[in-house]
Amino acid sequence: MVILEDILNIVEREVKEESENITQIALTFFSAYTGNPQNTRILAPSGEGKTYLVLKVANHFPSDDVIILSKATPQSIKYNLNSKRVIENGDGNFQDYDVAIKPLEDEISKTKDKEKQQELKNQIRELQNSAYDYIDFEYKTIVLVDSQSAELFETLKTTLSHDKEFQKSFSVNKSKSGTISGQKFVFHGWPALIYCSAKDEQKHDQTNEMNTRFHTISLRTTGKKYRKMLEHQAVVSSIPNSFYQEEILSGFEIGELNLKVESMINDLKGNSEIFNPFGIGLSGLFEDDAGYRTRQLKILDNNICVHTLVNRKNRPKIIYKDEIIPISTWFDIETACNLTKNPREIQPYKIKQFNKKIRPAILEHGKELSLVDGNTKGLTASEILAHIDKKSENGRQKLQETILKPLVDQGFLEETEDPNDKRKYIYYLPKKYLNNDAIIESTLIDISLLDDSCVDSFVRKYLKQRFEKGELTIEDEKGNSINPQQLIELVKNRHSITQNRHELDNSDSSIDVEEKK
Repeated sequence: MVILEDILNIVEREVKEESENITQIALTFFSAYTGNPQNTRILAPSGEGKTYLVLKVANHFPSDDVIILSKATPQSIKYNLNSKRVIENGDGNFQDYDVAIKPLEDEISKTKDKEKQQELKNQIRELQNSAYDYIDFEYKTIVLVDSQSAELFETLKTTLSHDKEFQKSFSVNKSKSGTISGQKFVFHGWPALIYCSAKDEQKHDQTNEMNTRFHTISLRTTGKKYRKMLEHQAVVSSIPNSFYQEEILSGFEIGELNLKVESMINDLKGNSEIFNPFGIGLSGLFEDDAGYRTRQLKILDNNICVHTLVNRKNRPKIIYKDEIIPISTWFDIETACNLTKNPREIQPYKIKQFNKKIRPAILEHGKELSLVDGNTKGLTASEILAHIDKKSENGRQKLQETILKPLVDQGFLEETEDPNDKRKYIYYLPKKYLNNDAIIESTLIDISLLDDSCVDSFVRKYLKQRFEKGELTIEDEKGNSINPQQLIELVKNRHSITQNRHELDNSDSSIDVEEKK
């Protein structure tokens, strides 16, 4: 995984303790050049560095392909992309406006027949009235650096879902003089989209409908990370730029990386298919309790696909009907599963509050509480507040509404009526948090449960017969011809591909181990 390794090597010099998220954002940018771009949301409070992280990665991708918007509106997306005028023909295709108009204009200049001229002018007028501004999303990444309105996401809904290759839109514009005019747009393709959100989207965001369309990740909030950020800022402010380039990161290194990224982008264009022999086995690890599981599987599959594609030169491959299709290995599966999160809709700082203050207060000061399934300890909101932050009654209400209730909604706390005062609730810990801190996110599935015999059956079903008939050939990562059984052994081997020197960080995004110690 040379290119991802190179990106990590450069970006980690300025973005601290975020190797997983750097990798995920890089994959999202690369996905723009495949047939199925990703939608990634970074959910973190203001000041945690989410925009900084994204922009540091974005710096290594072609600037013409990256649209960065703050407080975006549906119109701003349209106007920030270069557009051309097109005419829709009868079969749903679009023709360049000038190409459609010029023959008519040439004919007007050649004829002296006034009636014919007027007829041609009427045709031109009709074409002008039916013209669209053509916006091409292909190979683009849109970065939204602030929380956005429901109106924007309503406009993008079809685009985010990849429902239609061509999407029409109409907007009404009002000039300073009060004149109202309409403008028609047609969008082609789908961009990758990165959404940096600071909102508590569980309750207050109007765009909850969009949640399933994004892969949501969170930044780490550890003391170790913050210390490294402080130290880096101290260096930045203490030495001249020439020293910074010598000691930390030079323009030459950035330029070298950008050339490598550009080369990878050229390899990705037009090559968006893979062969994933683990696919059906992975699907069996998902619960079948809700329709959104399919979307979750799509998110995981997309990460596997893009990770395989950016490593295509170091992967075994199928040659079939003049197509060279890379094959996912165990390393692609493991990496993608570690990156693909199953976040809860709650802000990291609330989990940190739970781990550092609320949970210890209940464990240390909780009063005996008798429940149907046994005894436990619990505290009212006022009692919790008294132990963690002695403030007014208004402080209790704020704690209850903004912290305790979201924790209950997401399963970090349980509540029951106070037997001595039915107006109050007693909060207690679920059994799984009696001995363990909470984490804000976990991997989407537990890859340790995967039975890799799924590879055997997958290869037998889809490759073996075609291989025996001579319809396809199989090569290892070095270009040597191999048979289906050798392929099975290769892709299942957990040590066949050189591991990334950066072990993907699966540690809790809200707990600092050193702090706990």
